[in-house]
Amino acid sequence: MDPTVSFYISGNPEAIPVTLEKLDSTPATFRAAWTNTTGAPVRAEQFLFDGFRFDVPGERIRLYCEGWSAVSAAGTHRYGENGFNLSPVYLPNAISNTAAYKRDTPNSFIAENTVVLNDRDTGNSLLIGFISMERFNNRFVVELAESGVKRLHAFNDCDGCEIAPGETVVSEEFIILEGKDGYGLLEQYADVWGKRMNARLSAEIPTGWCSWYYYFRTITEQAVIENLDWLKAHREEFPIRYFQLDDGYETTPGDWLEPNERFPHGLEYSIRKMAEAGFVPGVWFGPFMVGETSKLFQEHPEYLLRDKDGNILTAIRFNRQNMAVLDCSRDDVCDYLRNLFAGIRSFGCRYIKLDFMIYESTMPGAVYHDPKATRITAYRRGMQAIRDGIGDDAFMLGGTVLIGPSIGIVDGSRYGSDITPRWHGEPYHEAPTVPNVTRNIICRRYMHKRLFITDPDVHIARKDNNELTEEEVIYWTTALYMIGGAMLLADRFSTLDPERAKLSRLLLQRADPFRDVRPVDFFDREIPVIWRGIRDEDGASALGFFNAYDTPVTATAKLAEAGFAGQRNWTDFWSKTDVDCDGNTLTVTLAPHTARLLTARF
Repeated sequence: MDPTVSFYISGNPEAIPVTLEKLDSTPATFRAAWTNTTGAPVRAEQFLFDGFRFDVPGERIRLYCEGWSAVSAAGTHRYGENGFNLSPVYLPNAISNTAAYKRDTPNSFIAENTVVLNDRDTGNSLLIGFISMERFNNRFVVELAESGVKRLHAFNDCDGCEIAPGETVVSEEFIILEGKDGYGLLEQYADVWGKRMNARLSAEIPTGWCSWYYYFRTITEQAVIENLDWLKAHREEFPIRYFQLDDGYETTPGDWLEPNERFPHGLEYSIRKMAEAGFVPGVWFGPFMVGETSKLFQEHPEYLLRDKDGNILTAIRFNRQNMAVLDCSRDDVCDYLRNLFAGIRSFGCRYIKLDFMIYESTMPGAVYHDPKATRITAYRRGMQAIRDGIGDDAFMLGGTVLIGPSIGIVDGSRYGSDITPRWHGEPYHEAPTVPNVTRNIICRRYMHKRLFITDPDVHIARKDNNELTEEEVIYWTTALYMIGGAMLLADRFSTLDPERAKLSRLLLQRADPFRDVRPVDFFDREIPVIWRGIRDEDGASALGFFNAYDTPVTATAKLAEAGFAGQRNWTDFWSKTDVDCDGNTLTVTLAPHTARLLTARF
């Protein structure tokens, strides 16, 4: 396969031929470059990569797509389907190019970071994936027809950044992988991606408590102390390391060191109490957001992103006011962020959760102070300033971050939507519901310990303030147990039912209890039902069956496909009952919103 590339500049609709450089053969790795010989500054618009081949009839094609942010939808599609259903409100933040989104057109798909095409009949798969994301965002447009692939284009959007006379602009690097195992290609891709981006791969899997999912914005200093005291007294049962104060402590976004009246002794006091109780203190921030009532907004309006006419742009309405966004292309903004988090560190904080970070890169009409800046360079400058301030030894968790540009800066990252104590919500693929989170965390499991420590979101076990049924709580517990990654709890412990508390303790017994976790029916369903893994403590084979759907599901695992050929003897993890099979297939019928975990008996 010999891809081709064209380059486009502002004001010129004609494509400029560019040479595609092959950097490596194993795997096939490419990039392109263009030197400005016009004698005048120009603005770069995009690199367009073409010439990819996947010669398979349309009806046999299945593909994997994912969005650019941690909370964006990820999953597989099949011929004849539509792309992800994204909320009109969230659409500009879910993908990098809203104009490319064609939800109402069957067989028209967009993807970012990577795309995988699979032949249903043969298993042959093709992966194209970008392995550097340092200056330009990337995206794919895929259109299928009955005859096969009608269009398969990859883009680097250059955001109109200025290229001086004699200056060379270089595309991001991408690889091409082919093989029979489509999900295995994703794992291989992530290995290369992580190495290229100097991924921070912490040996520690965080365990902790987060205030948001029980208290939300009603969190108080008193509630912090109550849960600290309880966890300190029950440390042997709940051996967590981090205690994280989430959103709700601040007076307004932007004035992060000035907590509201519910924290009368100040933020430093709460952080000190966490440390005195024997936990590593953690705090939530949305540091790129600036509320219009904040002191930062009033005192430093020059810090804020503006349009071409100089008007301050607002991203969202949050906590009853408009939110402006920091322009991280400015050196003074990066200095502010560096100093802010150095101050947070001086309080004793060694764990930060960063939220609402995507708006740095998704503001329509934004004009950066630095004419050479792109959405990605501005984002990475701001993120790096935060890292410089909080220190290299602190755990930095990305919430609503851009996945690719965060690699090498964050230690861990959310890779799905928030979990909520209810099963259903808005009918969008990025909505914070259990099925959406389940789809993302199994489809993106390939990122774990390759790009960062993945964060599937918190465990919710309680009976109060919880709309999940008993079966749904067991479902979510089973998913977290098998998927691994960061493990944070989010209940009020003084009111936690003892039987439900056992579920939380289970998740704290061993970090990442299963290795080599992946979906078996990856291309078959929107939300994979059959997951496989290896129990780490004894090497036992494991099969998880998860029905996120509203109707019963009968799932048959082909043991050879799962890597467990010939394994006849299984035990149900929850009921402790034996399950036998013929060594070739294992069939399970699941009621809606239920899960089963089977492990092999030696």
